[in-house]
Amino acid sequence: MKISNKEELIKMGRLISNQRFLPKDLDITSRQINYWKSRDIIPFFDKESEKKGYMNLSEALWILIINELSNIGIDTKRLERLSNDTWIKPFDEKYADKVFKKIITENKLEKSDRETIEHFLDFEPIMISLFRKELNPFTEALNSSLLTNRNVISLIYCPRTQEHHFNFNNIGLTSDLNNLFFGETLITIPLIPLLSKLVGIEIDNSNLDLTYLSAIENQIRRILFFDRPKFMEISFQEDGNNKVYTITEEHKKGEELAKFFLNNKLPFGAKILIEPRAQGNYKVTIKT
Repeated sequence: MKISNKEELIKMGRLISNQRFLPKDLDITSRQINYWKSRDIIPFFDKESEKKGYMNLSEALWILIINELSNIGIDTKRLERLSNDTWIKPFDEKYADKVFKKIITENKLEKSDRETIEHFLDFEPIMISLFRKELNPFTEALNSSLLTNRNVISLIYCPRTQEHHFNFNNIGLTSDLNNLFFGETLITIPLIPLLSKLVGIEIDNSNLDLTYLSAIENQIRRILFFDRPKFMEISFQEDGNNKVYTITEEHKKGEELAKFFLNNKLPFGAKILIEPRAQGNYKVTIKT
């Protein structure tokens, strides 16, 4: 379980409840979306409705994952099973209830916080309409990627057994995963590149600070959004070495900045020096 207190639960709720992505943002056709809807591959869309409404971040990320698997030949039956295991099964098994109970039993909570979570657990309509729909191992993996540890996460999928797992390691399979999938052909989909695309869309389009970015990250994001520099150089220290990251007009600027944020966890308490350069360019130095 990646959520440990009420505050993290609230942040996650804000992250996954804000609907702001359309299918066209993902470069996926309406025809493809409608086909996946008809085959129960994207269960969070109304199967009977022709309207293709806004999606939240977790739904948009899932569609990108499905698109990746479809492009390498995973058939619709397997995609339907994978989506069912990811979205429907945790709902039916009341995964969200287990998370809430774990928060209560394993953390020292203020009385008001404990009572709030207990109220949610006792109020069946909100559990059914909100928390059980939105809280599952996949959205917890998303939470870990953005809000808590900035973990490097991959979806490990076994086509033969149709099992899947979210791997929180960037070196290799853990011993538990080796035991689970030993001898099987596996497909690995890193989530950071897909997530960078979505975060990049928000960086490019939102004039408001993004709740899952730190104060320093939002400060850098505002330069990109409001000043539209042709060239931005970000300098920072990593393991005692100075590294330079550049973003230019040739790049998809928001996506490139998102990759920088998601792949480089900026140290707590860091400060930044912003130096305007000629022709509206910027140098950003991150100091620890």
